[in-house]
Amino acid sequence: MNTASAYAVKAARRLVLCGFSLFLLSSGLFAQGVTTGAMNGIVTDSKGDALLGANVVAVHQPSGTKYGTAVRTGGAFNLPNLKIGGPYSVTVSHVGYKTQTQENVFIGLGQNLRLDFKLIEEILTTGVIEVTAEQDAVLNSGRTGAATYITSTQVAELPSVKRSTRDLTRLDPRSDGNFSFGGRNWLYNNISLDGSYFNNPFGLDDPAPGGQTGAEPVPFDAVEQVQVSVAPFDVRQGGFTGAGINTVTKSGTNQFKLSAYSFLRNESLLGNSVRGQDVIANPDLSFNQSGITASGPLVKNKLFFFVNAELERRDDPGSNFVADRDGTVKFGESRVRASVMDQIRQRMKQVYNYETGPYEGYIHETNNEKLLVKLDWNINDKNNLTFRYNLLDARRDLPPHPFVLSVNNTGRGPNESSLPFQNSGYQINNDLHSFALELNSQTSKFANRFFASYNRFRDSRAPFSEPFPTVEIGEEGKTYTTVGHEPFSIHNILDQDVLQITNNFSIFSGKHVFTLGATYESYSFFNSFNIFRHGVFFLPYFLDFEGDGVPNGSTFFRLEDFFAETDPDSALPLRSMVGRGPFKGENIDVGQLAFYAQDEYLLSKKFSLTYGVRVDLPIYSTDLVDNPFSRGLNALDENDQKETVDQSKLPDTKLLFSPRVGFNWDVSGDRSLQVRGGTGIFTGRVPFVWIGNNVSNPGANPNLYPAAGAQQIKTSDDAILQQSFDLNAMSPDFKWPQVWTSNLAFDKKLFWDMLGTLEFIYGKDLNSVFVRNADLVKPVRFLPDGRPYFGGSGNNELNPDGGAGIYVIDNTDEGYNVNVTAQLRKSFDNGLNTSLSYSFTQAKNNLKSTEIASVLWQNQPVQGDPNKPELSFSEFGNRHRIVGGATYTKNWS
Repeated sequence: MNTASAYAVKAARRLVLCGFSLFLLSSGLFAQGVTTGAMNGIVTDSKGDALLGANVVAVHQPSGTKYGTAVRTGGAFNLPNLKIGGPYSVTVSHVGYKTQTQENVFIGLGQNLRLDFKLIEEILTTGVIEVTAEQDAVLNSGRTGAATYITSTQVAELPSVKRSTRDLTRLDPRSDGNFSFGGRNWLYNNISLDGSYFNNPFGLDDPAPGGQTGAEPVPFDAVEQVQVSVAPFDVRQGGFTGAGINTVTKSGTNQFKLSAYSFLRNESLLGNSVRGQDVIANPDLSFNQSGITASGPLVKNKLFFFVNAELERRDDPGSNFVADRDGTVKFGESRVRASVMDQIRQRMKQVYNYETGPYEGYIHETNNEKLLVKLDWNINDKNNLTFRYNLLDARRDLPPHPFVLSVNNTGRGPNESSLPFQNSGYQINNDLHSFALELNSQTSKFANRFFASYNRFRDSRAPFSEPFPTVEIGEEGKTYTTVGHEPFSIHNILDQDVLQITNNFSIFSGKHVFTLGATYESYSFFNSFNIFRHGVFFLPYFLDFEGDGVPNGSTFFRLEDFFAETDPDSALPLRSMVGRGPFKGENIDVGQLAFYAQDEYLLSKKFSLTYGVRVDLPIYSTDLVDNPFSRGLNALDENDQKETVDQSKLPDTKLLFSPRVGFNWDVSGDRSLQVRGGTGIFTGRVPFVWIGNNVSNPGANPNLYPAAGAQQIKTSDDAILQQSFDLNAMSPDFKWPQVWTSNLAFDKKLFWDMLGTLEFIYGKDLNSVFVRNADLVKPVRFLPDGRPYFGGSGNNELNPDGGAGIYVIDNTDEGYNVNVTAQLRKSFDNGLNTSLSYSFTQAKNNLKSTEIASVLWQNQPVQGDPNKPELSFSEFGNRHRIVGGATYTKNWS
């Protein structure tokens, strides 16, 4: 059965198991991000009494879309699932009262706009018509926790050097300028597009799709609004302990629009000298990003389309350094001598018939194509359907891995010390197909949102080299050059399929909006990673092949030894080391089911309260290799007590509870001073590559530290694996990350019509991730300053086999983050808008960011027991950050 078929069968089986739960408990879920806004308010008569039964109709003027409801007991009304943007016209009518209309109403992404009406009886000749609107993105009753909203106007006006939504998210004061918020790991964010899961779920490299190829997954001209939620106390939002980043794309309207654009750059726009010295390596290069957008009505007021197609072509120098030719190294020249590189190239061709490619003057291409298609259908006044398709096809040429397995880890370059050959690099490919379907339905008492999405990620590497060992050649203790196959690009494939289904249901009753919710997400991965398959030969490491062909010998660091060991008369048989047989690969299947309930209660015109609870249930559906040999290894837990590490078992299924409460208080009743905040627990996911490490390193890896004489075992596809002691496992009590976050904010209208905000956030880790090595011995003694001493190399392992260790993913409750933000905003009548903010962040944890679980232990700096790491400052976030911005708009008639 192929991968796609296997995924379909497994996904169908899971849907059958959870289907009844999803539809028996209809939900109000915005788990991966909202795509709409909302409107609420109170309608009264001139005496302040509720006008039960009054009709409220909101019309989205650009598309003619109508939304209607009736005022219920207490005078309250709700209009959910509104198209973002505007302008809207909102009309309120009641028999015997003068009809009122409010024009130029705009709805922001995720905003619940408060709009109160006071109607006057028709028989009265005098009276003041009152409409109170809270159109400010900050000063409104729907705002509780910390968040930043980037409107369509800001998207259009703000500069974006990379034409990327990442440039927009930097507006959040808690951002580190990249993709981390509040000092938390960027892998713990949840990224969504039009409400659909849009992370890089496996967690390799960048947290967003297309990151490995430097591509934006969505054309920038298709972006409508962006929302960054750091502490949303609405239980409908989940899946993160960092931030929720939601992008909503544009929709068509009743007006036909067509536009085209190009952004161009070449070497003439770059400097050719640094500090007065000419840049030696300055080849031709180019950049071209071009696209076209089209939108409009297919049927006026009913059916609309939006299309954005874009391509990008970029040529960059494969190396910014050239080889030395005259013995006087200049700026942009490497110590590597051109004459020596030519000899190495000729020797590889002569002895092994291997083509290295050039070592300078070559071009690396970065190309991608993007397409976004969106259809919006106003079925009737009560039902709206949206379909969105997104395509990304991206490729990027890269040099070999910059340092891992290089000589003394000094790096492969290209740099001033080393120049790799072109064919030691590779091309990485990111392909994405994303589908999303959303149906919004509503009456005066109920609202329903059904949402389904499917994302198909296909990532792979295409090495420039034919199958051949990786050969590292050093000189003077540093890598001189790299020849042969890129060591990490041997049948390196990652297939990811993500299915998401939600069904949103809300009940409007008096001053309450009740929500019951459920969501299901399915993640299926196939990962093939075959490091060492073709051999990694550290020349300068002397290889003396004995009877079984096992390399051994002593180390040397001279170029002359490379030429001696590759002498045509007695050359090392490098080609005989190329791997044979099938490539290894693992299937990983994980799911997540969530239920929740919530009440949004408008206690009064001044105070609103949101409270609820969310329950997440991780589901592991992967069958791991059963390795009895590994279970017999000696192991100690974090308390130095004996334990049995069973790699074949994934953690037990556990319910993870996330209660939350948020509030908004209009202190003076005129929104001149607002106090808001809340407290609650947030449950996130882990990068699933960590579970993948557990699957791919079962203590029976044929390439890593094989144990001589140990029995062999068979996998499910009858492949033979040699036992080893490089073992990854997960604690049976492991829980997905959880953090308890509290937030308090004050928003105040200041002098000169400025708006000031002072905001505090404190997050305490409840279930943070850390890795321990169960192969570590107890301390043999303690030093005078109290530090444990484990013995020298070879004496600190329970299983002295030469293996790397027994790495167990576990939880700790240590770790916290504190953030204080002060912000000023000012809008002028002439079209000038300004903002200035300062943010202080202190975050401490014991987790580094990596895609290899064992490295979380190996590279963790400690001053005591490495299985009990101390808290240290987070790698993410800026301790102090100042963000300022200004835009000016001039409308020409």
